[in-house]
Amino acid sequence: MTKDKNNVQEELAADGGKAGVELEEYAPYPFDAEKISITDKRVPMETVIRRLKQKTISAPEIQRGEGLWGDDQQSRLIESLMLKIPVPLFYVAEDENVSWKVVDGLQRITAIRRYVLNHEFKLVGLEFMRELEGKTFEQLPNKFQTRILETEFQFAIINPSTPQNVQRNVFKRLNTGGLPLTAQEIRHALYYGPSALLLKEMAESKEFIKATTGSVNDSRMVGRELVLRFLAFLIRGVKSYPKNEDMDAFLSETMQLINIMPDLPKKEINKIVKSENYLIKYNDHNQLKEFFKIAMSRAHKLFGSYAFRKALPGQNRYRTPINKSLFETWSVLLCEMDVDIFNKLIKNKNRLFALAEASTYLAGNDDLSRFISRDSHKYVGVQTRYKIIDKIIKASLTDSNIEDMKYIIGHSRRLDDSLETINNQTKLKKEIQELKGIRDDN
Repeated sequence: MTKDKNNVQEELAADGGKAGVELEEYAPYPFDAEKISITDKRVPMETVIRRLKQKTISAPEIQRGEGLWGDDQQSRLIESLMLKIPVPLFYVAEDENVSWKVVDGLQRITAIRRYVLNHEFKLVGLEFMRELEGKTFEQLPNKFQTRILETEFQFAIINPSTPQNVQRNVFKRLNTGGLPLTAQEIRHALYYGPSALLLKEMAESKEFIKATTGSVNDSRMVGRELVLRFLAFLIRGVKSYPKNEDMDAFLSETMQLINIMPDLPKKEINKIVKSENYLIKYNDHNQLKEFFKIAMSRAHKLFGSYAFRKALPGQNRYRTPINKSLFETWSVLLCEMDVDIFNKLIKNKNRLFALAEASTYLAGNDDLSRFISRDSHKYVGVQTRYKIIDKIIKASLTDSNIEDMKYIIGHSRRLDDSLETINNQTKLKKEIQELKGIRDDN
């Protein structure tokens, strides 16, 4: 992580710099260590090649900016195999069909597939065997082809009996090239399919780039995680967020649900979602993309370059990084908002900014910032931030005096209650009289 000048911690990009998104504070969901089942196995190159041909080893490419291996780095891996230098351990998850999903070792598997199986590049940048520069696998002397084909690797195979939340926790501990895998990189590897492609498309869309002012570095999939947060709460609704507060499971399940859309067979859903009380509001990829475009367009029109940030336009604060909870909440509320309400909100946006500013910074310990930072993954935090922002929207559309509304927010014990009062004209007038009466007596 890294910090800006206001001590806001940010996610890391592939190059170790800022990713443009706030790092969330939360405690990882606990798991039962007794349920971990891992098998260590020697796997010959022949098995790796066979599985690549059969497509029973899945190695989706993780784009890490400049960290993605080029032909020279892949060539040096092949050189290591010819020199009989052991390569690091591979970590894979095995499913019920005995297929492997590679989570740690993606670059190495890609190099093997490209050079040994598909003959896609020639050796370049070798350190010791420079006489082999420019050769494809088929052009190598037989003894070196044999060394490569007789290589054995060490695999750590997480067995399918290991619960998925435990699998993700195990993979989270891995270290790849000095950068621990992010939660979204793990999801990308374990649940690769239509969902991964959809997230990539949406994170690269012109609407997303414009709404985030191009400030999100997606080299480690932080942009894709933002999109997934939006989709999870749009598709499943805020009330479906689990009371055990496991955000990782909620997002992981959503990727799996997107993978089986639009049909969503009940048998498959039951394998993914362990609760009978599930709700799926939308199941069409094109509809999801349209909702996303609407959300991004409206966010930019409403907030400009301050979209999804704690700091707001005209409030004289340093522009903070994008906040994941604000991204998800505002995106869901904006995309489902009636067009007439949105147009009215645009006309009242300065009132909206002032109320949101007061709710974030003036409301004491119960302010909005609590529910979008330290309590952002808690059940009460998720439910409350949606209620609060919805009430802020409604309050900004009233004709009440803005200074009176800010006064109540700053002097009430609970933000949710103060916003409820603001949206009730009779209660607002009475509350102001009582509060100012107390002030005058003092």
